[in-house]
Amino acid sequence: MSSPALSIVLTFSVLLSFVLAVARLPGESVTWLSYARPQWILLICFFWAQQLPYRKGLLFALLFGASRQSDDQTTYRRGIILSWVSGLFVDALLNEPFGLNGAIFASLTFFVWRFHQRHQMHSVVQQTMMIFLIVFFAEVFRAFVMHLVADQPWDILPLTAALSSAVLWPFLSRFLLRLIGPGYN
Repeated sequence: MSSPALSIVLTFSVLLSFVLAVARLPGESVTWLSYARPQWILLICFFWAQQLPYRKGLLFALLFGASRQSDDQTTYRRGIILSWVSGLFVDALLNEPFGLNGAIFASLTFFVWRFHQRHQMHSVVQQTMMIFLIVFFAEVFRAFVMHLVADQPWDILPLTAALSSAVLWPFLSRFLLRLIGPGYN
């Protein structure tokens, strides 16, 4: 896939994940269904952080500032800063403490980029288990911070969000890989 088409897919998937993150079910809907909401933004962040190291084209240069003077480490640092800034946007979007999602996204991006070659070798089942653990720990951290800051009570949301995200991951990754086509590894 060419760089302009790839940038359109990346932009559309990120914007759609933002919309799905703030979309709520109507008030008369089934209450338990609201607990089965996957963490769309974390899934998209994981997917693109896993794919972009293999796609160093125009999009990578524009987003992460790759140039002749910058090496891979500088490029990765800029990518982590970009994911942190997008997390700040999500904090404003979801009305959560400023920097909470930025820390989660930057940590996720660092983790995925640090081990992206290993993640590519994992089977779909292993990636699904990895998604479950990442989303679960991110949601437990978010719940802990929200409990300290906003005095929100603890609930089962971290577990249900991790389960629904893990169930969705194989379908979402396969769909996005078909959409962007071959060209990694």
